[in-house]
Amino acid sequence: MEYDRRFQDGKNGPLKKELRDRINRFRTLGYTLAEIGKAIGFSGPFVSQLLNSTTPGRVRSIHIPRIIKALEKAEKDEDKKAVPGQKVADSVAGIPMSLEEHIRAIDALGFSVTVSPKSR
Repeated sequence: MEYDRRFQDGKNGPLKKELRDRINRFRTLGYTLAEIGKAIGFSGPFVSQLLNSTTPGRVRSIHIPRIIKALEKAEKDEDKKAVPGQKVADSVAGIPMSLEEHIRAIDALGFSVTVSPKSR
C-alpha cells in the first residue's frame, strides 16, 4: 500500500502530528500505553516510540488502515461512555475528513456504505 500523506510524513515514516495527537488523547483518558498498543496491534513500548514528540518512531505504511480503524472504533467506544454532549473525536474538530475517512468511520460503527450513480 502506498502511504497516505494525511496520516504519515512519508512512506514507512512517522505518523503525522494530528494522528499522534488523536492516539495520545487516550492517555489523558487514563489508558496505558500497553492498552493503547493492544487496541492498535502494537506493544506498549512501540506505541511510546510512535508518540515521541521529538523523534517519533516510524511505522510501515501497510499498518495505517488497521491503526485508523482501531482508533475510530476506540473513539466510538469512548463516545458511548462520555458525558452527553462530549465526544472524544472532538479533539480533532476542525480537521476536515475525506470521503474515505467518513466511510471508515461508518464502517467502524457497524454499517456499510454503497455508492451508486446519481439519477439525472
